[in-house]
Amino acid sequence: MTEDELRRRTREYVGRLSAQSARAVTDHKIVEGIGSRTGEGTRLPTSENAVRVVQSTDALYGRVAARLGPVPNFVSTHPLRGLTPERVGSIFETVLVSGWMLDKACLDEDVILADSHYRSVDNSFRVAITGSPFTVEPCDSSELAQAVADYQQKVLTDECHGWQQACKRLLFGDHAGYAIEEAIYDWRDVSFVSGGQSYSVEALVPVGFEWVRNVHSRWNLAQGDALELDSRDGFFPVSLTPHKWLTYYAAHDFMVRRRGLNYTNIWLSLIKLNAWARWAATLEIWGLRNPIVKYDPDRWQDDKFKAEIIAQMQAWGGGDGAALPDDVKIDASPGVSDGDARGMHAALLGVINTEQSKLRQGEQLTTEAGGAGSSYALSKTHADTKAEHIEHGEQNLASEIRTWMRSSLRMSCEQYLGGGKWGEPLPRGLCASLGATPRQILSKCGRPQWRVTREMTPTVRMTLFDMAVNKLGLKIDADQPYREMGFAKARSDTQALRGTRDILGPKDMSVGGPTDEPTMENPNEGGLSRG
Repeated sequence: MTEDELRRRTREYVGRLSAQSARAVTDHKIVEGIGSRTGEGTRLPTSENAVRVVQSTDALYGRVAARLGPVPNFVSTHPLRGLTPERVGSIFETVLVSGWMLDKACLDEDVILADSHYRSVDNSFRVAITGSPFTVEPCDSSELAQAVADYQQKVLTDECHGWQQACKRLLFGDHAGYAIEEAIYDWRDVSFVSGGQSYSVEALVPVGFEWVRNVHSRWNLAQGDALELDSRDGFFPVSLTPHKWLTYYAAHDFMVRRRGLNYTNIWLSLIKLNAWARWAATLEIWGLRNPIVKYDPDRWQDDKFKAEIIAQMQAWGGGDGAALPDDVKIDASPGVSDGDARGMHAALLGVINTEQSKLRQGEQLTTEAGGAGSSYALSKTHADTKAEHIEHGEQNLASEIRTWMRSSLRMSCEQYLGGGKWGEPLPRGLCASLGATPRQILSKCGRPQWRVTREMTPTVRMTLFDMAVNKLGLKIDADQPYREMGFAKARSDTQALRGTRDILGPKDMSVGGPTDEPTMENPNEGGLSRG
């Protein structure tokens, strides 16, 4: 058997496994028979051993990615050092042409760490999403959908350590283009309540996550921009098993391997870092004021007088006092403080900061100080723009996570045999508890959601709760006001504050007519009033 034939059969074998357990970033295979194969990239052979290990049952209980990649986890080329525009262009071209991510991945990390303003704006954006209350909403109104959502909510919030932090790290993918988290599983007895009924499930559930550096991954151009892990076994790639790897892709334009804000931000950060360095050098050179001596030129021919003046200048420059005759004066040279101390360096940095704020959150007034032309209306417009960007980010994060949640949910239904194969339903799994088939349960996978709310005063927020409950009759979680308003819930009735409340109940409400007294909501019309 020739080497080419061996590689072909290996690819076919791995392809059959990947079809069952791995999801390409495009979600659809390439139809052969038409079009050019030019520029698709080199077809990479796959390590059969690495695939077998990653898809094994042992891999569920531990970390796989710690030793993957072309370099160890603790080694980096740090391309930010001595970075030039030519170097940036070369790094981007490498990703575009070959899918090689080593230098680009290191650059994405370094830029975030080196740029204080962009790091702050990026962190604020991510916290606005993942810092909001998290829930798993049912996909429809059925009892089964509600039970599945309640189960997933219980697993992710109570059984899984570091869920919030993992989701925040995933949003780094907006900057880099993508992000990967490795899920670690273990057996748990999960008890939850749904629809007033208690359930107990024994199953494999995610108990923690580990961040996977992008240096451990690469794009397989021959497979339609499929994101794969580098096994470091002859640089052979390994497909991402969906229940093991939580993958997030930036919701931006263009081909997937060219997404990410860093393709734009790196140019801004490069200029900014150089501006900081040159500003510091300017202050070091011109920030110190030098002594200038005014004297009679004829007296300078006296060596003794010259030596005394030089000594006095050195002492004066060092902060010591000076004793000079009346015909000798010492002045200070002009320094940067005598003119515009901020200068063009500060102006350039301010412009770049503004552009970076707009790049990440769509506006800059909520981050930068408003100018003379700013107004309340303009500030509100910018705040609304930022809120829209955050809401869009939440929707994309929820959509990407739901794909993994559906695959992870299967671990609670069926026995995982390894190699992308599944066995019989678990004896005490979710199917046995809910009386449904694995297919029925998977079709009811819940929808993750972060309740991102626009900024409002506590008074407005409480008014919304009041209207939702007493006017619209909405069923709101009783603990939600405690969480969102920062109230401490009393442990008993004796510890609770006593006050008065006036809540209109069903017996107190009547539909207004022509003879009814007008209400406070609209004095000109009849409406709901006390009976």
